[in-house]
Amino acid sequence: MRKPMGLALGVLLLFGCGGKTYWMVNDPYTKNVYYTEKLDKLTSGAVAFTDAQTGKEVSIQNSEVKKITEDEFKAAVGKK
Repeated sequence: MRKPMGLALGVLLLFGCGGKTYWMVNDPYTKNVYYTEKLDKLTSGAVAFTDAQTGKEVSIQNSEVKKITEDEFKAAVGKK
C-alpha cells in the first residue's frame, strides 16, 4: 500500500514545480478517474484536489497519480 503513495509523492516532487501541470488521479478502490491541474498532499498522506470535470473537492487516501499532457487533459475534460 505504501508503494503507490511513495510513487505519487515522488511524481509530485519531480513535476510539482514550474509551468502548468496536468494530473490524472486514479482511485484504485472505487476505480474512479479524476483530472486536475493542482494536487495537495495532506498531512494524513492523502491527496486533495478539485476535480476538473465536476468542480468538486476530492481527497483520496490511496491514489495513483500520473502526470499527463495538456492534450490528454483537454481530451478527457473538454476545452476549458
